[in-house]
Amino acid sequence: MALFRITNFDDHPSDPNWVVFRFSGRAIADEFKAELEQAAIGFEQDTGEEAPFLLAVKQRHREQAVRLNYLVLGRHRSPFMADPILRWSVIGLVGAAIILALLGAWLG
Repeated sequence: MALFRITNFDDHPSDPNWVVFRFSGRAIADEFKAELEQAAIGFEQDTGEEAPFLLAVKQRHREQAVRLNYLVLGRHRSPFMADPILRWSVIGLVGAAIILALLGAWLG
């Protein structure tokens, strides 16, 4: 068991033939389940009614299931810089720094 998990999936703790995906919300878990069904990937689902919501996929489908997992998570993530004023300010500052660096290299 890892101390620091970056992803929401890991190998099954007792059966290495399975990959377990964890979701904090029922809606995201159901969306991932629908994607697995559409891709004809077999899975098992935990029957618990409280988070985390668990779905397990066989290791032979790991690559495709991980790709579907990232697609589902990507639909529900918030933007890195959600405030447009902050976003454009950072872009402007970086652009100004690049222009100053180019001017310094050209004139120096």
